[in-house]
Amino acid sequence: MDTVPARHTPAVDVNLFVFNGAETIAAAIESVLAQTWPALTLTVIDDGSTDDTLDVVRGFIARHPAIRLKRNRVNGGAVANFQRAFWLGDADFVLPKSADDVIDPRFVEQAMAVLLAHPDCAMCHAAGLVFTGEGDIRSTYPPGHRLSAVGADPLARARHVMATYTSSPSFWGVYRRSAVDRLARIGHRAGWDHALLAELALYGEIRHVPELLYWRRDGGKPVLRLARAATEAATRGLPLDGPLAEHRWRTPLITTAYAHIETFAVARIDETRRRALMQAVPGIFRARWLSLLRREAAVLERAVADILPGLATEDGLTSRWIATQLSDAVRAVEAIVPEAGLSWVHAEIAALSARAPAEAEPA
Repeated sequence: MDTVPARHTPAVDVNLFVFNGAETIAAAIESVLAQTWPALTLTVIDDGSTDDTLDVVRGFIARHPAIRLKRNRVNGGAVANFQRAFWLGDADFVLPKSADDVIDPRFVEQAMAVLLAHPDCAMCHAAGLVFTGEGDIRSTYPPGHRLSAVGADPLARARHVMATYTSSPSFWGVYRRSAVDRLARIGHRAGWDHALLAELALYGEIRHVPELLYWRRDGGKPVLRLARAATEAATRGLPLDGPLAEHRWRTPLITTAYAHIETFAVARIDETRRRALMQAVPGIFRARWLSLLRREAAVLERAVADILPGLATEDGLTSRWIATQLSDAVRAVEAIVPEAGLSWVHAEIAALSARAPAEAEPA
């Protein structure tokens, strides 16, 4: 890695974020330092680690003083840290990087070749494989997991992402900052990466290189675990089963689909196309996951049956808060799986909330 940009070579900000990654961050940093692209700036963003992560990073800085270290005073969670990785730096291209995975020395060079050859390309990623902590290759991701959202029609590109995006190697790419700057702020919800890529496709193409240049450590995590971790309550260490918690984490795939509707509603395109994309969302995700979506709707219905009786015993303000959280989760189900028949919940919420004790008058 050459931290002094070669003349006329576009710079790339590599922003590596980490929380308690002492066991894996050395390999991640080494894979960045080994890049053949001559104009990189590496910044490590520590999210309040409590293990030996900082000692490892400072050891690298002692040998490579150009590495920068940014520390979050309070752990903000993966969503907030990824947002910071997107925004940090001023290069025209940015590579957000996790501390678990590693990249082939040619990763940035190959991705930049595509981005420079296609000025309308917003992001380029590479084919990926899964390796174990011992360094053994476990599997490769199928070619169908790679994104090829190309062509002049932004709506067709966004539909391709919704119908195709499956695994993280197609998320961890080199991004064109001018496209990133148009994205909505990342929301604390399941499927935020899906929705982000679908919106990105509105502002440029998403391409890939076929070589296996992205190495993912130990593969993916369970969907429900990721959904819980993405909530704002979880990032603050608050219980998700408490009375004040949101409930959309209970339906991660429904929430993922509905997140696209929320994202497209405020996308930087004209209203007619925003409406068209919002209308397309349910059909695309039902074609992919219908049985799983229906199963999630049933899970939420059982949870609602347990939660509803408590509305009548809470004070008025708290009852309305709980009702809002439940209504938000049910509304997403109604949009994506209307046959689940959860519309009755709204009437029940209204009836129970009306019986809740009134809150005290302000002094």
